[in-house]
Amino acid sequence: MGIEWYRDLVIVIGGVVAILIGIVILLLVISIYRKTNAIYERSKTVMTSLEKAADRVEDFTQTATQELIKPVIEIAALFQGLKAGLGVIFNRRK
Repeated sequence: MGIEWYRDLVIVIGGVVAILIGIVILLLVISIYRKTNAIYERSKTVMTSLEKAADRVEDFTQTATQELIKPVIEIAALFQGLKAGLGVIFNRRK
């Protein structure tokens, strides 16, 4: 067993170690991919839910504007008109 045999042994051991390191890195990449893919799918679900909630809030706001605020504005305008009309009537008599 000369020096050539030890050289070949070191080369073989280095190759085996390099292959093992490559396999470990590959497994880590696959694991990270799976976890990020799962997180991405969950975030898509959350985003869909948030979009639905935003649509519901928008619908509620439109309904509240049409059903609550517009009648209140109309009533306020009516009272303001009555006040202005009564003010004109009572200011002429003085």
